[in-house]
Amino acid sequence: VSTVNSSSADGTYKSGDSILIAVNFSESVTVDTTNGAPTLTLLLNRAVGGTVQRTATFSSGSGSSTLVFSYTVQGGDISSDLDYVSTSALSLNSGTIKDAVGNDATLTLPTVGGSNSLSGKSALVIDGYPPWIHNVSSSTANGSYKAGDSITINVTFSEAVTVDTTNGTPTLELETGSTDRTATYSSGSGTNSLAFTYTVQSGDTSSDLDYT
Repeated sequence: VSTVNSSSADGTYKSGDSILIAVNFSESVTVDTTNGAPTLTLLLNRAVGGTVQRTATFSSGSGSSTLVFSYTVQGGDISSDLDYVSTSALSLNSGTIKDAVGNDATLTLPTVGGSNSLSGKSALVIDGYPPWIHNVSSSTANGSYKAGDSITINVTFSEAVTVDTTNGTPTLELETGSTDRTATYSSGSGTNSLAFTYTVQSGDTSSDLDYT
């Protein structure tokens, strides 16, 4: 194996996205998957801590010098620069990889992190962990508010988020007495803090406003 790279564009990939990884040999090879398909083991971090190994499975390229493996990002997978787990990460799994005259291919991969490795040739960021709500607060001063007054409520996420209001606008349901009211999203898309606006209506009551 001379180099490992990705035909997927450099960038960030989320849960459910597929990434194609190319393992390049010094000559054309043929893959026999009759008894099993070769895999490439990848090393990723977990959002909840620790690491996890995922497998990219052989998908195409038999008869050429480049074998393509496919990996689908799973929820919680994280990597700042995706790479395989070790120089022995390419496994046959009872399949075979041979040259034109039947010689078994040498499966040793370039040094992890080296210039010919996956992370050396490509820049693939994995973010399979969804943003979560860190806290809810208000930029409106503490005090009492009457009908017609507006209150801004800030929902802070663990990372920047983008709001798409094409088909509807997010709301936050508030506990306001006999009839609950909603605060409507007003700004903050592209940041980690979204602002929602609530206008007090006649009959609304709360000794300490909160969501339902």
